[in-house]
Amino acid sequence: MQKLFPKNGSKFPELRFLGFADAWEQRKFFDNIRRTVDFRGRTPKKLDMDWSESGYLALSALNVKNGYIDPSADAHYGNQKLYDKWMTGKELYKGQVLFTTEAPMGNVAQIPDNNKYILSQRTIAFDVASDKITNDFLAVLLRSPKSFNELSSLSSGGTAKGVSQRSLSQFKVTLPKSLQEQKKIGIFFKQLDKTIALYQPLFVKLS
Repeated sequence: MQKLFPKNGSKFPELRFLGFADAWEQRKFFDNIRRTVDFRGRTPKKLDMDWSESGYLALSALNVKNGYIDPSADAHYGNQKLYDKWMTGKELYKGQVLFTTEAPMGNVAQIPDNNKYILSQRTIAFDVASDKITNDFLAVLLRSPKSFNELSSLSSGGTAKGVSQRSLSQFKVTLPKSLQEQKKIGIFFKQLDKTIALYQPLFVKLS
């Protein structure tokens, strides 16, 4: 992954897809984001409601893993009434990038399908500025070691590090100006994730 991103101080990655040679551009992180969906602190009890046996899966820092959503990890569900009261006007969509802000900090996944989800504890979602960045590239960017290290340095807290909106406002990223190059990188890593997921059960069995 690191060779597809510029090293510190550089605007050119070591490896490029054919047809791309322009320097990458440094921007403030929020210059690429149209809106942050952030319901941290919201709970069913604060809405005078409760979780249900089934319904819409709540996405929290416990079930948003790096690269995927684990529905079996600390699963909570909300019925239609809770969903409508919680998510109205800020519904999540397929491909949208999720980011866990603490406990753990820095897990990145994308909404995998057209099902509806409730955005829950210690997890935020980003609406991208589509003329500046793609969802797939944003996911790759946030999962890069460079981004994780920089966000860790901006985070607050002791043992349990956490990223606030203020931390993200200080975060700077370097990325291709070309959306086509961003798409190529995003597709490459999505295919890589699929290949890893395909062979992962074999690795577990062999170990």
